[in-house]
Amino acid sequence: MAKGKPYFVLALLVILAAALVGCDGELGVYTVSGTVWEEDSGNPLAGAAVTLGEQRTVTNARGQYAFAEVPGGEQLLQVELAGYEPASVQLNLRKDSTVDVGLVSPLPVLRDSGFHFVDGEGAVLKAGEGTTAPRAEILYYLRFLFADPDAVEIDSVEAVLNGVVIGSALYREMWMGAAGLPLEPGTNTVQLRVWDSAGWARTSKLYTIDFDVERLDLRVLLSWDKDADLDLHLFKRESDEGNVFDWYTEDRHLSYWSQPEDFGEGPAQNPVLDWDGYGPRGWDGLYLEEMTPGDYHIWISAWHIAEPTQAQVKVIVDATADTRSESITAVELTEDDQDLPVYITTVRVHEDGTKELIHVEPEVASIAEG
Repeated sequence: MAKGKPYFVLALLVILAAALVGCDGELGVYTVSGTVWEEDSGNPLAGAAVTLGEQRTVTNARGQYAFAEVPGGEQLLQVELAGYEPASVQLNLRKDSTVDVGLVSPLPVLRDSGFHFVDGEGAVLKAGEGTTAPRAEILYYLRFLFADPDAVEIDSVEAVLNGVVIGSALYREMWMGAAGLPLEPGTNTVQLRVWDSAGWARTSKLYTIDFDVERLDLRVLLSWDKDADLDLHLFKRESDEGNVFDWYTEDRHLSYWSQPEDFGEGPAQNPVLDWDGYGPRGWDGLYLEEMTPGDYHIWISAWHIAEPTQAQVKVIVDATADTRSESITAVELTEDDQDLPVYITTVRVHEDGTKELIHVEPEVASIAEG
């Protein structure tokens, strides 16, 4: 009997421990979600890196994050965003939790009166107004971004559109700047983010711009990260004409120097290059309301590259329809790629109007003479 006593005591301890844990909640797995914002202004912060244990994510356009299946018990939540002091929160998880985190910047709060939005025609967009154009612009004025214009030495200004950072053209001699905004059908979120010379940042409150369009068959967005000037090209050909890049042709060719009228009948069937950007975090965009049967070959070329550059091409087909599809192609470019065209993909439109992304063997007939 004495030999069985230790086992009895051990079993009793296990039962007591389980009972104690049960009093505080079982150590299962839980969800943790929340919003990251500026601590004093409450403005949401997109692009913040959030780490919880072995999991890591980035806040969305509204500053929100979420983790699933987080083990219960002690956990450390860490949040970082360039331009702000990092923050951490010690958690003791016993249930699904909402944890909001405020980040601090020593800069004064950004003033809303220092910028405004205009549509593609240059008309001012007021709060809550929409546009039928696929792009808008944010215009900002350096002397009005902060209450004391001499308190902050502004280094750069960016737009944050749908959670994605977009560079802006800063005209210091005119004390102003502008950023083009490539809109997607529906509601778009926009913020302004301002950096000082010491690397601190401030972000505006969140604005929304509705892009109202009945039909948009094709939307192509080219973006890049470094100081570069990349260009979009769109050729329309019959399937038996092949896929040939010809810089100098004006035959069914959309580029920054060629606005075609031979893709189809009327404005709706001819593509428009609505933005031709340059510089760090720049972008180009084109759109086409109504595609007609044929092959639409999408290419990019580099007019200028100062350093290795990461580019991305987003192709949205049937943007306003239930058949909407989206593809993203990443492209790495170096100085050696200047003037050399890069084939991305082809949208084939069948006689019945259905569309598919395909690969058509590319050829190059001519390139820009640099």
